[in-house]
Amino acid sequence: MDKAKPFDAYFVDESLSDHQCALMQATRRIVHELYPAVVERVSYAMPGFYPAGSTKATQQLFFVMAAKQHLGIYGTFGIDEAVIHSFESFGVQSAKGSLRVPYDIPVDAFERLLSAVITYNLGRFEQNAGH
Repeated sequence: MDKAKPFDAYFVDESLSDHQCALMQATRRIVHELYPAVVERVSYAMPGFYPAGSTKATQQLFFVMAAKQHLGIYGTFGIDEAVIHSFESFGVQSAKGSLRVPYDIPVDAFERLLSAVITYNLGRFEQNAGH
């Protein structure tokens, strides 16, 4: 695992290609549009987006990391497979608790995908809040 960096550094990393950097920056912008109360912090050496009031690293909306061939979205364990399946035509692949998003995904589809992930995780945290 790479060493953690300041949050902003992940979005302006000079080692990223233009496509990688653009989708990382779009991720941040979209999250702030969809969930303005988002809290940003680095956990597990990855930038993470958290709901307001979260206290645990496991209460993230999701983590994001630029990989060579795809953008990784982490923290999607338990999301409805039908939701993920609806994005397969854009090249999105799922693995254990993560999504592989191609860098050429249309912005509107990417926004819908992030909205689904955020909505799912917010619902999951609300369900667990009483336990």
